[in-house]
Amino acid sequence: MRKEILVSVEFNEKKVAIIEEGHLEEYYVERFSDKQLVGSIFKGKVSSIVPGIGAAFIDLGLEKNGFLYVSDVIGQSGGIDAEDAVFIENGDKPEAEAEPRKPERQSRYDRGHHQNHRDNKHEPLAQIQDLLKKDQEVLVQVVKEPFGTKGARLTCQISLAGRFVVFMPFHPHIGISKRIEDRRERERIRQIIKNVSLPKESGLIVRTAASSCDSKVLERDIRFLIHQWKLIQRRRAMRKAPAIVHEEYGLVLRMVRDVLTENFDRLIVNDREEFKQIDRFMRAAVPTLRNKLSFYTGEAPLFTAHGIQKEIERIYEPKASLKSGGHIVIEQTEALVAIDVNTGKFTGTRNLEETAFKTNCEAAREISKQIRLRDLGGIVIIDFIDMETHDHRRTVLRILEESLRHDRAKTSVLNLSQLGLVEMTRQRMRKSLESASTQTCPYCQGKGIVKSKETVTAEALQKLSQFLKPLKREQVELTASPEVVEILGRDNRHLIRPIESHSQNHVNLVGDSHLHVEEVKLKRVLDKRKKLW
Repeated sequence: MRKEILVSVEFNEKKVAIIEEGHLEEYYVERFSDKQLVGSIFKGKVSSIVPGIGAAFIDLGLEKNGFLYVSDVIGQSGGIDAEDAVFIENGDKPEAEAEPRKPERQSRYDRGHHQNHRDNKHEPLAQIQDLLKKDQEVLVQVVKEPFGTKGARLTCQISLAGRFVVFMPFHPHIGISKRIEDRRERERIRQIIKNVSLPKESGLIVRTAASSCDSKVLERDIRFLIHQWKLIQRRRAMRKAPAIVHEEYGLVLRMVRDVLTENFDRLIVNDREEFKQIDRFMRAAVPTLRNKLSFYTGEAPLFTAHGIQKEIERIYEPKASLKSGGHIVIEQTEALVAIDVNTGKFTGTRNLEETAFKTNCEAAREISKQIRLRDLGGIVIIDFIDMETHDHRRTVLRILEESLRHDRAKTSVLNLSQLGLVEMTRQRMRKSLESASTQTCPYCQGKGIVKSKETVTAEALQKLSQFLKPLKREQVELTASPEVVEILGRDNRHLIRPIESHSQNHVNLVGDSHLHVEEVKLKRVLDKRKKLW
């Protein structure tokens, strides 16, 4: 299967597309003005503590304070859960070794970590006010970008992602990705790690990319991360809180570090400066893959030349078509993402049950693709077409789960209900593509709907009646959208004339195409010579 990564730098944006056999599979956008927050490490200061929700707000020197849960200070079992490390978005699911490295004793305030309680699972979770104090300085890492009115989600469980390993300075465990299944390879990796001297109380997770990796390359990656951690500690000591002490790589270098493997045929870049930066990074991090890097010199835009520009444009549409003629409709709200499956033009060849089953199977595959493309996260509710057969429902659910296995973000799927609803969650690291690339409509203020012209007309008549009550023998001007004025002027102004007669005033109708469809303006005409009564 031919796989390529395309990097397009245009004006104020960097865009990355992953394509397989000519079809778009993943798409990411980063603006030059964007700060890479997820993975970045800050020396923060506790702004306030809220015991009622077991959390603290941390001043990071950003527009909004970060949010730190008590479980992200001490870990629900006394230490970091390796699967919750920042790097997990890249698909590596670690398997911790049975014997952890024994940590030195430490204060519960040191580095924001609590004593290890793995031997006492029934010990109650500590209170946030016992772990942190107002104005206390604390080292934190961003695990989720600010979203809506919420600030960044933080953790004290620091992790530094490299090409082949993830270094965890406060977690004395060694783990190897579950995707490395060969026993000999796992044992080989264990022996390599034993030859590297790790700082006290620190640990590693070996990533899938380390499979068959040369021992010297793997050791170099580990030593680089240890050196990076030492630099962070120096900056932490020198800088006054709040301050950033480590900034994560931008979009393009993260993709090279986390995604590019031998399975890809090419990495194509259309910008000379970006090409040079990637080449320098690959020389240091993945020299064996430099032969895959190429510079695009064509005249047509990179994405157009590869036939994916129209696919990218369709990402921003709520409807995604299915090959059978059916479609899915995706709607994002603040609380969740709702996905509706419809047969559309597809009527099937046998019966309703068979039609629903075929449409749902196709939709399950397309939904997993659209979730990745649009980078949707949080709670997702899928409304499949109702099916009577239990085997059909189970098959659709299995197809959805298998399709989601290709997703580098963590997902969890619940059972299909009798109503055909599936609840699932997907790890949200940052804003969805829609949230990051669009803004609230200034016309409807984000509602997605406006009042009908008939409703606005009725409201205009009510406002007019109230406006004319204190007036006698005056001339009044009613200005509204042309559609509303057209209704008011129908049939010799039969809607307006009773109000005019009752109030003994005259109304001039003015259509203004620049007005909002819901807007109606009323004013007196002050020229007394225009009075008609």
